[in-house]
Amino acid sequence: MYYIRRKTSSILLSVIVVYVILFIYIIIYSDDFLYNQNVMSEMWLHTASDNYCFPSASAHAQQPLLFKFFYACDKEIVFFDKMFAVVSNVLFESFIRSQNQTLTSQPLTKYDLRSLSTQCAGIVDITGLHLKEPILTWVKQMRLTERFNDNEKAPVHKDIGLLLSRHDEGNLYHAMTQMYNIVIAKLLLGISPNRSVVGIFADDYGSHTILQELWDSFFQETLPLSGESHRKFYFDKLIMINSGYEGYLNHHRLSKLPFVGEFKQYFNSLFGTCSQRKLDCSSINIRVILRQDGMYRNGTTKVTERKFYNERNLLKEIQKSFPSHSVKGLRLENYPMKTQLLFISKTDFLIGVHGAGMTFALFLPEHAGVLELFPLYRDTGNVHYRTISKWRNLHYRAWQNFKTENEFPNFQTHFPVRVIAYYIQEFLNSRCKRHSIS
Repeated sequence: MYYIRRKTSSILLSVIVVYVILFIYIIIYSDDFLYNQNVMSEMWLHTASDNYCFPSASAHAQQPLLFKFFYACDKEIVFFDKMFAVVSNVLFESFIRSQNQTLTSQPLTKYDLRSLSTQCAGIVDITGLHLKEPILTWVKQMRLTERFNDNEKAPVHKDIGLLLSRHDEGNLYHAMTQMYNIVIAKLLLGISPNRSVVGIFADDYGSHTILQELWDSFFQETLPLSGESHRKFYFDKLIMINSGYEGYLNHHRLSKLPFVGEFKQYFNSLFGTCSQRKLDCSSINIRVILRQDGMYRNGTTKVTERKFYNERNLLKEIQKSFPSHSVKGLRLENYPMKTQLLFISKTDFLIGVHGAGMTFALFLPEHAGVLELFPLYRDTGNVHYRTISKWRNLHYRAWQNFKTENEFPNFQTHFPVRVIAYYIQEFLNSRCKRHSIS
């Protein structure tokens, strides 16, 4: 009898343990499920049709910029401000440097630039042109001649080539400053997004960079000078693109950014994301850019600064404050660029800690709002995204944490939900007038 009672007790205890384990599992799983529901997935998007909306530079928009052009060799060489140069009838030839040469900031490939000219001979007189790098170097090394050697191997003929040297290749903001120069050049020269253009990367980054999908979208063919073969091209026109540091997008004191609307439209045309979202005040899309640690190519961890502390709870509490609206987290780097742009094009209110991801404010809908958050250790004098929002006429607000107790290890910052909710509500009041927190 004692044996039976003992066995029965053991069975009951086992059943209770199983139920407890199951209960704990359900709670953890359901919490993860709710969290994952608050992080954007690509399945959320409706497949966008590949509609294209080629921008064009109207005569009215071009007029203020016409005085920015200057010339050399009786207008055979054209310069636009400090942003780009255009040379006609160019022979471009690349050569691989010796294998025993050490890696430097200069490309492993050297190249030769020659241009046909009836007005100049030898080298370009750059006196008084005030050129900036890298255009300065390219123009100084270019040789002008009345004819090319007939005995030379025939080059591959191309219509348009675009020569650039990328800087800070993994940073979206700095990439965009240079891409803006490219778009301005194409707009002012009347080159549509689908026109065949060869991109020549005069740097050591090669063709497998973090943002390579973006770079490749500009060109039908690319020529990284870190390759292993001898190349020779004849271009009807070669466009030299300057550093993004010299472009208008990096000049934050400008009251207006020329062609800011056309720049957005250009990217929409490249990726087929032309649909225009209209504001629905009964249900807005609130999106939070989530930053995370990454990985270097050698397998070591890349620690990312300026992250949200307990982002899972943050998303949950914002959703609780605005139950009739959609609150989602965005890990943009996990998706191809078209998907990233689609997410942004459907965003009404964008929230993020100061970082390159906030550059996507360039592509938000016209009615959108932006909340840029700063941790204690980051100066709000970094006005990159405030300026972009101003140029786009977006509803922009910034908030900085000044309490040390809100800063946590691994560069995580606790941003109070009540602060974020206040700015979301302010946006609703501004754009919709009649909304209040439910």
